[in-house]
Amino acid sequence: MLGSIRNMLAKINIKKMHHRDGPDTERAAAHKVARSVKGRRREVLLSLYGMKEPATGEEISLAAGLNILSVRPRLTELQEMLLIEDTQIRRKNRFGNLEIVWSLTEEGKKIANQL
Repeated sequence: MLGSIRNMLAKINIKKMHHRDGPDTERAAAHKVARSVKGRRREVLLSLYGMKEPATGEEISLAAGLNILSVRPRLTELQEMLLIEDTQIRRKNRFGNLEIVWSLTEEGKKIANQL
């Protein structure tokens, strides 16, 4: 039974459950959730806030002292919560691959300032 539930949960695509340009009620819900930012999301948000300038996932992971593999999913979640945004700028990481440069939204700054 537990195995079948895990299989079912593994097939859920969380990204398809969110709308980037959702209605105002969806945005309000995201902002409400943002007030309870905890754990790694909190660490990532505060690290970007403390950097005082837009940064890549790799730069944020180095500043936070976290593994990049735990930072990248949090960036997507924070973007879905409308707390950070893609600047449309790309920078090379240490492997020469281009990465998104992220910045805090006004709401992200407000939330980070309250944490």
